[in-house]
Amino acid sequence: MKKILVAAGLLVALGFPVWAQPPAAPEASKVKTIFDYKSELDLTDAQINSMKSLLTELNASVKTSRDQLTKLENDYRAMIAKESTTPAQAKVKLEEIASATVAMRVKDLEISRKITATMSAEQREKWKAIQVKVRAADPPK
Repeated sequence: MKKILVAAGLLVALGFPVWAQPPAAPEASKVKTIFDYKSELDLTDAQINSMKSLLTELNASVKTSRDQLTKLENDYRAMIAKESTTPAQAKVKLEEIASATVAMRVKDLEISRKITATMSAEQREKWKAIQVKVRAADPPK
């Protein structure tokens, strides 16, 4: 009986750390891009190269815009930390931040439209259908 109690005690003592660990976080699913649907969309090498070039342009623009927004946000925080800053001065800085944000989003839209312009009407319809299907399967949280 004593052996059974010792064995049960060891099982509990050694097994508890395993049970006490939080469950592993689910792996984030890889977001598929248009390039993952190359065969379904029948994209040509020329189309892919054009899209990659446009995305490189977008990435450079986004990096510049993010750097600019970070600077503007830091300037704003420093500005409002001062008691002497007026609401009018803060408003000017907030309008700069809003303008930079709008510019970044417009650039994203422009590139998106240029990318879809490289596709045929049939490819665009297939791409829209793929997007609808993917969004329905994974709605925003």
